[in-house]
Amino acid sequence: MPEHHDSIPTRDKVLIIGAGPAGLAAAAALQALEVPFDLVDRAAHVGGIWDPQRTDSPVWPTLEMVSSREFTQYEDLLQPVSFPEFLTPTHMAKYLRAYAARHDLTDHFRPRTGVRHARPFDDGVWEVELTTGEIGIYRAIISAHGITEHPHYPDWAVDVPTSVQVIHAKDWSGADGLEGQRVLVVGSGQSAADIAVDAARRALEVRWSMRTGHWIVPRRIAGRSGDVLAAREPARLGGLNAKIAETVIRRTVGTPEAVGLPRPVAPLLEDTVIVSDDVLDRVREGRITPAGDVTAVGADGTVILAGVAGGRGAQQRGEQQYAPDLIVLATGYESGADHLPKDVVPRTADGAYDLFLGAFARGRDDLVILGQQRVSGGVLPVLVEQADVAAYMLAATMQGHSQQALEAFRRVRAGSESAVPAAATASGKGLMGTLGGAVGTHRVTERSAATSPASRGLGEGLVPAADRETLLARLRSVRELFAEAHRRG
Repeated sequence: MPEHHDSIPTRDKVLIIGAGPAGLAAAAALQALEVPFDLVDRAAHVGGIWDPQRTDSPVWPTLEMVSSREFTQYEDLLQPVSFPEFLTPTHMAKYLRAYAARHDLTDHFRPRTGVRHARPFDDGVWEVELTTGEIGIYRAIISAHGITEHPHYPDWAVDVPTSVQVIHAKDWSGADGLEGQRVLVVGSGQSAADIAVDAARRALEVRWSMRTGHWIVPRRIAGRSGDVLAAREPARLGGLNAKIAETVIRRTVGTPEAVGLPRPVAPLLEDTVIVSDDVLDRVREGRITPAGDVTAVGADGTVILAGVAGGRGAQQRGEQQYAPDLIVLATGYESGADHLPKDVVPRTADGAYDLFLGAFARGRDDLVILGQQRVSGGVLPVLVEQADVAAYMLAATMQGHSQQALEAFRRVRAGSESAVPAAATASGKGLMGTLGGAVGTHRVTERSAATSPASRGLGEGLVPAADRETLLARLRSVRELFAEAHRRG
């Protein structure tokens, strides 16, 4: 396997698989700690699902992100003020390419290069076969392949006749061409809501089949980003805080059950909320019709939909029969990576990867799988914290430093996540944020993003959900084990 920017053999390197937000965070963190690495992606550019040239991306051009700028940027590279508060895919792609250029990560990047197999032969010895046919040995693997590799399909999907088109949300590319068509969107989460709204722009009719009810919150509350307000709410208010939050949402946009959607099954502050400025209005206007779970599919393609539990008029409506032209399955993704052996990571009872804090293979210091938990709102802060811990762990393993911290991390990793402190006692500033504070935080401009060298060149085994703030607090507690040792030298 050829060497690139230096003469370091691959057996002394970490291989990062995937050049999306998680892979770039890992690359920057490894580089900061002087851990050698290679970065590969089967796409032609960095950016992961935000690369507009990728045909296998679940992102479509009119999608608007649900997390604001504050939760969608790296600590050491601020987004330009000319960018919208909630980015479009095009803006996110420019930003990620600018971040790669800022840290010279493209010097380590091999485009159009995927991984067929990565097999461990011993601790710190991974045989890797690339899609180019090359085979080499790496010291460790950071798999940043994302969560969209294995779409989940409900059992009844196999009964849908070929006269009805069925696609997964991963393959949704927008509403163009849906004029005159009846669309059934199946799913209870964010993707289903976004696709239903998008489809309603063009389709003759849209029905939204939901199994579980969730709160629906707007992007902005009283002129401020909802995710920023939520992150700054004083948790010590406890139940009072929850009542205040629910009252604000009721008065701002109303409740899902008031328009016929299922009643949320959890309190607002414990729910995996749906962020949307439009879906409740589209339901009120009749452009999206709520429906319950799919109970059966007829030979002619007619779908039987249950009534909406807790929704307005559910008793009168009861079961519905619907004959869609298109069914969109926003039914989530299953844990897994085709390039890893099936037995390399243990599974939980429900079939998902058993990963400590959503990223770390228990008992292994040479394998990290980033981003394997779903959270409400911006996931980038979680990915950055996971990448920081991974970089510290690998630096300790490969360079022999911070052995006491490494042993402490191994003990924590072997236990229950609930034993990790979730109080916000550790610094919220991560590895790159600390370095940025020392050398100056940069702000990307639209010009630098556009002209940089980088820019030229949800069933069984479903990815589990986690509370973002709790996960972040635990990651910061674990990161602090290494950060304190690193500060001591």
